[in-house]
Parts: sequence; C-alpha cells; structure tokens
Amino acid sequence: MANETHIGECRVFTAHDALFQYSPGLATPDESGPYFLGGYFLILLCNFTTTYTHPILPYIRLLAAIPAAKLLWDYGFSSGFDVLHRNRQTDLAMALLSLYGLLKVTEVCVVGFWNRPEDWPKWLSRGDVKENGEGEGKDMKGINGKLKIIPFTPTILGRMLYAFDLLSVRGSSYLPNRIWDYAPKSMVEWKPPSRPRFLAFLIWESTTLYLLIDIFESLAATRTWDTSIARPLTSTLPLHLQFFYAFLVCGMTALSIATPYYVNALLTMPLGVPPSAWPPMFDQPFRAKSLQDFWSYRWHTIFRRTSDEISRGILFLLPSSYFTFHPRFIKLLRALIIFGISMVLHFFLVWALPIDDETYPYAAGLINPQIAKFFLSQPLGIFIELVLVQPMTAHLPDGWRKTIRRAFAWGWLLWSGRYWSDVWISRGLWGAKERYVLFSPVRRIVYGRWTPC
Repeated sequence: MANETHIGECRVFTAHDALFQYSPGLATPDESGPYFLGGYFLILLCNFTTTYTHPILPYIRLLAAIPAAKLLWDYGFSSGFDVLHRNRQTDLAMALLSLYGLLKVTEVCVVGFWNRPEDWPKWLSRGDVKENGEGEGKDMKGINGKLKIIPFTPTILGRMLYAFDLLSVRGSSYLPNRIWDYAPKSMVEWKPPSRPRFLAFLIWESTTLYLLIDIFESLAATRTWDTSIARPLTSTLPLHLQFFYAFLVCGMTALSIATPYYVNALLTMPLGVPPSAWPPMFDQPFRAKSLQDFWSYRWHTIFRRTSDEISRGILFLLPSSYFTFHPRFIKLLRALIIFGISMVLHFFLVWALPIDDETYPYAAGLINPQIAKFFLSQPLGIFIELVLVQPMTAHLPDGWRKTIRRAFAWGWLLWSGRYWSDVWISRGLWGAKERYVLFSPVRRIVYGRWTPC
C-alpha cells in the first residue's frame, strides 16, 4: 500500500509517490506484472511473425490470441490483485492498458488472419528522411504530399524493431523521421520541434497541467457528493451548476489523459526517443468548428485505428443496397458504429473500478445507462448538426456562421457531458480519498495550507 500520513482530515502522500501519482500506469501491484508482461510479450511475438509470409503463421497467431487475451484480461479486470487504492487513476490505467492489449490482439491475430503481406502497417517517411540502407522505398500518395514507404530491415534486429514499434497506439513512431501509415492527418502534418525546445515545452506543459488539475480539483472539492444515488449530478443540482461541474469533469477527463502522456514523454527523453514520437495528445479542441470536427480531429485518437478497422468491417458486411443512400447517411451510420464501440470500451473501463456496495450501490453493473446516454447522444448531435445547423447557417456571414456552429457544438458537449459527469462522480473519481496533486498552490492561497483535504 502507498505510504501516507494523516493530519487531521488531510491525506498527505510522501514525495517518492510523485512519479506514481502522475504516471498511474507505473503504480500497478507487483503481482500483476507477469500478466502484463506475458500478454504484451505474446503480442510482440505475433507482431514479429507479421514480417514473414509463411502460410502457417496466421494460424499460429490465432492460437496465440487465446493465452494473450486471458493474461491481459486478468491483468486489467482481475479482483485478486492488491490494487493500490491511493488513486483510482491506477485502476483506470490498468484497465486501459488491458483493453488496448486486447484490441491489439484482435487486430493482429483475429482481423489480421485475413491480411495479405501488403496489408500490414508500413512506416512512412516524414519527407525529410534520407534513405540509409533500409531500401529506397517507393512513392506513395500520402496525407501530406508524397510520403515514401520505409521498409523494415530484413534482419532479426530490424524485424524486432518493427514488432516493437507496431505497438504504437496512434501511429507515431519511436524511431526518428518516420510515422505509421495509419496515423491521422493532424499527426502527419505536425512538425516536431528540436529536442531542447521540446524538453522546454514538456516542462512548461506539465507545470501548466498540474496547476489546471489543482484548480479543477479544488473547485470540485467545494461540494460533498452523494454517491448513494444513481445520478449524483443531474438529479440534485440546478441546470447552471450541472453545466459548471460538467465542464470541470470534462476538463479533468482530458487532463487525466494528457498529464501521464507528457510525464512519460519527459521520462523517455534521456533514453534518446525523438520528439516526433510524442505528438500532441489533443489537437486544440477548443478551436473545434463543429461537433464533427471535435470528435473526428480534435479529441484524442487512442482508439481511432481500432474503431476505424471494426467500423469498416461492419460496413463491409452490410448489403450493397445500403451504399445507394446519400453519403451523409453512410457517414452517420459509421459514426454510430464508432461511438457504439467507444461506449462498450468505456463500459469496461468504468466497470474495472473497485466496487464498494455501501458507498457506490449503483455502480456495480457493466451496462451503465449514463455512459450509454453520453456516447449515443454524440451521433444524434452530429445528425442534427448536418441536417439542421449547417444548412440553416450556410448563407450567414462568416463570423455568425462560425459562432452559431461552435455554440451548438459546445452546448451539446456540455449538455451530454452531464451524463458522463454522473459516471465520474458515482464511481468515486471525486471521492474524499481521491487526490490528484501532491501540493496545492490553490489551497495554499485560499486556505493557507499546501495539502489537499
């Protein structure tokens, strides 16, 4: 268990907990290590076999999927571990790593069973890389001009590098001057800064995020939440306060994703990992022009590749008559599938949090109605945006058109964000024992103490 002391009603963590506090994936219980390492080792082996073309390999990968999935499931969702309940971010981190591994097993071993050799992901040059004995590559029409394919070096080491780098979640590469061919457009167009400038950026960004977390948590701590009811936000507060706390929850959600990301980037800089391996987690979400722009381009892309692959597979199974409809119908159908996949993933993420039947009596089920409301309301909002908001504002002056469309997008996000806020609060992420900062400048200024209580 975490080392801690209690001063009055304050819960103070000692300084050596700082690393685990801001990179919760490192704070997992020791006995879970073999499950994590075993599952990801099997994924690496399967990735390694994709560099060969023997016809028996797809069957071997399919068989390897069974023990890999079992190990990863037990890692993220087993109740037998002595989980460090110092911070529920640890529980979420374990579930997230487990889910990503399970999705990777599905992608490589199951969906990849039907892949041809040319179908596996490829490295692309960013345009300024020089060929260095890895093959000349061939021109490929990329997202940002012509990007050259960089083949892996056909040696054991070259294949191992390919297998390890293929673990990339979003399409960035841990090797210099390259990117994966499934990276989104924003990542391809991002120009990495020099190492000194990137290091300075990481320090500044980590400090800024710390202060924002402190501000948001301090505001949330001004209220005691009743988690004995099903909807602690939407059933107890007036609408204006629901919007206020929904904004705080949505901000904390983004900060809880971005903070460990930048901390891990800082930790890998001394190991020689290039800045190009760490593109921004979000693409300026507050500049989103519409709801569709927010979800398609501005929000994080952690599960985008898997969602895209599964949605394409589902659409492929539909009768060809479906594709005679208007392209907007196909776009909305695909959005519904993708948000449905994300909804199921978040069911499991939240379900992984430890259950206390006395404190959280409404939190025990896998199917959470508030999660369903949040994710299924997003394609509805996109539908309204496409058929009503955009046509009605098409002929307005540019300033009015942008303002109205943005107001609709952010109004919809705040309205539906109330449902996600119910989930966040009811599962104890704003509970009395949860702490997101070690030392609080906000509380020092307001209350005269450094410790969050």
